[in-house]
Amino acid sequence: MRGRSFILTGAALWLGGCATMIHGPYQDVEINSSPTGAKATVSALASQRGPAYLDKEKRTVTTPATIRLKRDNTYRVEIEKPGYKIATAQVDSQYDWLWAPALCGVPCEAVAQLPSADMKNKALPLRFAESAFYSYPKGFFRAVGYCFRLVNPEALLGTSFKLKQKDEGYFTNFDALGPAVVTATLEPSGR
Repeated sequence: MRGRSFILTGAALWLGGCATMIHGPYQDVEINSSPTGAKATVSALASQRGPAYLDKEKRTVTTPATIRLKRDNTYRVEIEKPGYKIATAQVDSQYDWLWAPALCGVPCEAVAQLPSADMKNKALPLRFAESAFYSYPKGFFRAVGYCFRLVNPEALLGTSFKLKQKDEGYFTNFDALGPAVVTATLEPSGR
């Protein structure tokens, strides 16, 4: 009897993973602007789980502000203030490879999120080598990771994702335990 309960507990932990227990389906996002007191409008662009799970609520706050957003949605943030040009930022939803179940594609997802180099102005042999030995294998691992998401209960529930400002570094907010930070500098409109 004790062995059976141990196996059931292990199966529940494997299926449930850690993301649900650690952080749930929402994440705080800090929105900052320079100068402060700007109006920020936050609207969802896409959902990792598909269009049926898109956050339909449009939020408007005054900077600096902290709001709770769904982890599986990518958001557009428009920041405006009279006398300044409108600034935009994007909050990306990425797979949280740190807290997801280890058997559900974690190594593949971690490799898929590695940064890529800009090779446009490099010599053709160098671009070929970068594609053959880095970009294509990285894309293969990304595809395998996406396939594993189909059997990951946390990906299906939307809890195994994290929010980051677009183009942030690989290790920025890698644990997804703190808030994501969006910062924009407003330029004077010149009028």
